[in-house]
Amino acid sequence: MAKNIIEFKNVSKVYADNDTTVLKNINFEIEEGKFYTLLGASGSGKSTILNIIAGLLDATEGDIILDGKRINDLPANKRNVHTIFQSYALFPNMNVFDNVAFALKIKGIDKKEIVVRVSETLKMVQLEGFENRAIAKLSGGQKQRVAIARAIIDRPKVLLLDESLSALDMKLRKDMQYELQQSLGITFIFVTHDQEEALAMSDWIFIMNEGEIVQSGTPTDIYDEPINHFVADFIGESNIISGQMIEDYLVEFNGQKFEAVDGGMRKNESIEVVIRPEDIWFTLPSEGFT
Repeated sequence: MAKNIIEFKNVSKVYADNDTTVLKNINFEIEEGKFYTLLGASGSGKSTILNIIAGLLDATEGDIILDGKRINDLPANKRNVHTIFQSYALFPNMNVFDNVAFALKIKGIDKKEIVVRVSETLKMVQLEGFENRAIAKLSGGQKQRVAIARAIIDRPKVLLLDESLSALDMKLRKDMQYELQQSLGITFIFVTHDQEEALAMSDWIFIMNEGEIVQSGTPTDIYDEPINHFVADFIGESNIISGQMIEDYLVEFNGQKFEAVDGGMRKNESIEVVIRPEDIWFTLPSEGFT
């Protein structure tokens, strides 16, 4: 059974200066070694969750558990988590090697070990041979990989990604994700508003709206079984039509009855029917309804 690495228990965040509630009683569990995404529009609360985990913000209420221990009062530099921000925050006066090695040098790690670990880490992010390259000479995607290398070199338990994968092509993202999860067992928590990115990368997605988690599940669950109108409209392209649930797995709309994927509703209950574009077939008139 997988171990929980992070738990939020009844976590809320209120800014007292303007009485604004940005998180409302958030509860979730995150298992070790998986890729999680907080997905939602700007202002939905996803970055607030990331900052609370990192220790950059305090929760107003509730408990944050990391590796079985309550960390509400633990300083950011004592938490075994690293954050990669959109800006990357690389040191422009240092080359790639010195940027990646920075945390190890601060800890006083032996120079020979630093060389080995930097080499191993750059290989993981596909930047072998870039040790002496100046940061200014790197592309956006290369800078992003240097930031990832710097974050993972001292093997954090959790890597927090604040919309910080956009400069990488999808194949490289997937290759790196697999390498880091398999080799290091790192848990990823990724914040984005890009639904396609979330569906492609994630093991589990939390959909956020106005400070609440409105649905969570696998990408397939979220896409195929949206829990309400907001999720259906937010995820993918949808046609949402008023209808009636005749009985389990049978729905009526536009004067016709169709097989459905849902059951457990009241007979003849008014519902909204979600039709994805890929589920629409074009046929000859003789093969369809008249």
